[in-house]
Amino acid sequence: MQIINEVLRAHVLPGIIGIHKTPQLTFRGWIAKERFKITSQINSKDFILNVYSHDELLLPYAYDINRMAASSFESIHGISPDESLPRSVGWLIIRAYYSAYFSAHAILRLFGISCSQLDSNETRAITDVAQLYSLKNDITISNGYYKCIYNHSNSTITCTKLNNTHQDVWKLFYDFLNDMATKIATSDFRQADRDLVLRYLFKLREGLSHKNTLNGGNWLSKIRNEVNYSHSMGAWYPYQKKLTDHEEMFRLVKQWKSPPTEHLIEKHIDKSDHLLYIGTCVSIISLCRSLLADLKNINSDIFLKHAPIRLINQIEGT
Repeated sequence: MQIINEVLRAHVLPGIIGIHKTPQLTFRGWIAKERFKITSQINSKDFILNVYSHDELLLPYAYDINRMAASSFESIHGISPDESLPRSVGWLIIRAYYSAYFSAHAILRLFGISCSQLDSNETRAITDVAQLYSLKNDITISNGYYKCIYNHSNSTITCTKLNNTHQDVWKLFYDFLNDMATKIATSDFRQADRDLVLRYLFKLREGLSHKNTLNGGNWLSKIRNEVNYSHSMGAWYPYQKKLTDHEEMFRLVKQWKSPPTEHLIEKHIDKSDHLLYIGTCVSIISLCRSLLADLKNINSDIFLKHAPIRLINQIEGT
């Protein structure tokens, strides 16, 4: 629904809609270029970067949004049943997962949150800058996977090392939805519009947490692991006789190009886990596609035209 785009758009990174072209520079590449200063003591697993230029920082965010969204849409497109093995849904489940995972990354970055692997090039750059400001104190930044949250109001990026790549990303996305709900609840939009968006966000959290049974919102990752490594859920041959949702699963996955709505999850919440899983994945991908298409409608020359929007146009033959 368009109102979901309008309400969420109010919270995207300021200025991101005005970015036209992006150099091939990722967020971690931006860190390696040392385009920041450090004004507080670093720790080995957490630190704060002070940004020199907001406009310059938008470029790697835009580049990462492009690559994550395009990867998501490419992963979900073309999923279809095998005529000789119509009940084979193993790769459907895995591809839907990764498409949702990439979309979650793109959405988070759109709001200033990056999850990135920082290796020696990046951690050395941070340590070197800290040394320049006499704030190293024999601390060495650990290599690893970090969440980095940009606060544009004070031009800082707070980075904290994560423990589990996929599980922690979903926890971050799950918490992000709650943070958005808090902001929207006190916004100036009409009560009816606020309530509609809040219902959607909470329904998405309900899917991510398997009907509020997993606090971290990592149910999709749990299912993907079980299907991928334990061959569970009757997804691989020989298939479970009770698995009769395969046709609906393939129909449901096609709805990623439809506007986001709470009903995509709500109608499957009390049905099988297979349908709830696909419905939740598709809801995330649909949200990502809708948000980006909305920004493209506002600025036809936006950076998105170089990757995800071009890919969607190619998929739709437009």
